[in-house]
Amino acid sequence: MNETIYIKAPQCIQVNQPDVTLKDFLTIYTSDAHLKKQLRSLPFYHFPEQKKQQVIVSVMKVIELITKQFPDVEINNLGEGDFILLYEPPSASERVREIVFTLFICLVAFFGGGYAIMAYNTDVGAKELFTYLSMLFLGNAQTGTVYLSISYAIGLTAGMILFFNHLGNKKLTQDPTPLEIQMRLYEKDLSTTIIKDSSRRGESIDI
Repeated sequence: MNETIYIKAPQCIQVNQPDVTLKDFLTIYTSDAHLKKQLRSLPFYHFPEQKKQQVIVSVMKVIELITKQFPDVEINNLGEGDFILLYEPPSASERVREIVFTLFICLVAFFGGGYAIMAYNTDVGAKELFTYLSMLFLGNAQTGTVYLSISYAIGLTAGMILFFNHLGNKKLTQDPTPLEIQMRLYEKDLSTTIIKDSSRRGESIDI
C-alpha cells in the first residue's frame, strides 16, 4: 500500500537562508515518521544573491521533487496551488530601518489624523454647533462650549480606542482590529497579483 503524504504551503512565506528545504515553507504530514524526516530535509531552491528577492513557485514543482525521490507515495495538496518564496537575508541595520519606518508612520498618522479631524470639524461647523447648543441648554455660550468641546474630545478618543481595539500596545479584545483586517486583505491581494503577473510572464518555478 502506498504511503499518503499531505502537504500545505501558505500563499507567501519568508525565509532567511539562501538554501531552502521543504521544511522551510511546507507543512508536511505522513504517518511514517522516518519518511517525514527525509521529506523535510529535501533541498528545494537556492537564492543566488545575498539580497532581498522572491520567486513564485508552483506546487506541481514540489510534487515533482517528492515523486522523483519517493515514486511510490501518494501526495495530497491542501494548500495553495502557487505561492511566493520571499528571501530576506539577515541584516544588522534591519532593526534600525524598522524603527525609523515605524516612527515615520506614527508621525504621518498622528498629524494626518489631526488635520483630518480639524478639517471635518471646520467643514461641519462644530464650533458654531457647540455655541448654539450651549446657549440652548445652558444659557452660557462661553462656559458651555468649553464643556461640550471637552466631552467631544473624550468621546472621540474613546470611540477611536474602541474602534481600533487598541490602547497602546494592548488589545481590548481578541478580535482582529479593522486595520489588521485591511492589512491582511491587502497582503492577500498583493500576493495574488504578484503570482498572476509572474505566471503570465512565465517566470514562476513550474514543471
